[in-house]
Amino acid sequence: MNKSKNIFAVIFFLILLGLVLIFFVGKNNNAPSENKAAVEYGNLNKIVFDVKTAEVLRGDLIKRISADGIVKANKEIDVVSKIGGIIEKIYIDEGKYVKKGDLLLKLNDDEYRIELKEAQNKLTAAEVELAFVKKFSSNKNNVDVKKAKLINEKLNALDKEFSAGRISKKEYELEKSDLEIQLFLTGAKREEVLKNNSGYNNAINSIARAKLNIKNTELRAPFNGVVGDFNLSVGELIPSWKKLFKLFQTDSLKIDVGILEDEIDKVRLGSSALVKIGALGNNVFKGKVISISPFINTETKTGKVTILLFNKNKRIKPGMFANVNIQVAKLKNRILIPKQALLVRNNRTLVFTVEDSLAKWKYVKTGEENDKFIEIISGVKPGEDVVVSGQFNLAHDSKVRVINKK
Repeated sequence: MNKSKNIFAVIFFLILLGLVLIFFVGKNNNAPSENKAAVEYGNLNKIVFDVKTAEVLRGDLIKRISADGIVKANKEIDVVSKIGGIIEKIYIDEGKYVKKGDLLLKLNDDEYRIELKEAQNKLTAAEVELAFVKKFSSNKNNVDVKKAKLINEKLNALDKEFSAGRISKKEYELEKSDLEIQLFLTGAKREEVLKNNSGYNNAINSIARAKLNIKNTELRAPFNGVVGDFNLSVGELIPSWKKLFKLFQTDSLKIDVGILEDEIDKVRLGSSALVKIGALGNNVFKGKVISISPFINTETKTGKVTILLFNKNKRIKPGMFANVNIQVAKLKNRILIPKQALLVRNNRTLVFTVEDSLAKWKYVKTGEENDKFIEIISGVKPGEDVVVSGQFNLAHDSKVRVINKK
């Protein structure tokens, strides 16, 4: 008996569950579907599509080649000192902008000033000795002027022969040495000999060397630029001819880019270039082509093109990544539409224009293009409005509302 009751209960439950399911399924079928297409294509004449348009223009189509590169300083040097010494004063720091001739570092010059004083004392002594020798020399007026003049003429003629390539270097040096000995024997070089023997010439050279060393204790900027890689301190001993820091010329910068071998022939010296620096947002900087490599890299199949970039506000830094667009052609007086206006249906190109709040399907024939515009050879005319946004759901004579004309 209990078994029959259990079977009856199970059957009753299944029947009840079935009724509940039928009720909810029917209710859901009567409700509007959230996934139903927004456009009822059978009732297009009742729908108004929101679109954006742009005017068909007549103008110049600029064609460009795009490439990427790294910004470099137009001029970059390692600053060195010609002499060694201890840093006495520092006038710069990392990132400082300096002008040509500005004092950068000052080395202690005490030792070189002592050398200068010693050389001046030697000169004084040499001048006294030279005057004494001249006064008491027995052959001070014994100069064969006529012979000396003749020898000097021969020396001048010999120089011309050698410059013209009519005699060898060996022949020239041998004959010149012989003539100079003859000139010395005429007494014409008596003054020079006396100065050498008295130590006068050596003293003069020592003074010049000491003055040059004193001058070299001041390191000055060879051009306008920015200091980089600087890490020096007052009191530090620096050796001669060793890199101390860098100086970058950043008033103007360079970018080397690789242009494919089948495109580089289109690039010309002086061609304008538009440069975008990713780190500086959407700003566009102007540059120009200053050099084109005469050869193609066999591995990359590209040729190097260098762009000169002016850096008036000093915002661009060496090492930044840049995208360069080089102008290679300027096609004048063309009918142009934005690239996003063009559609392809059934392998044919078309656009939608707007006339009296209706979309008009028009086939067009296209020509050249760049990254923004396409040339229209036939199909639309300047002054017409073409749809550039919202056109993918349109059909001919669809009702439209222009919400933001560009």
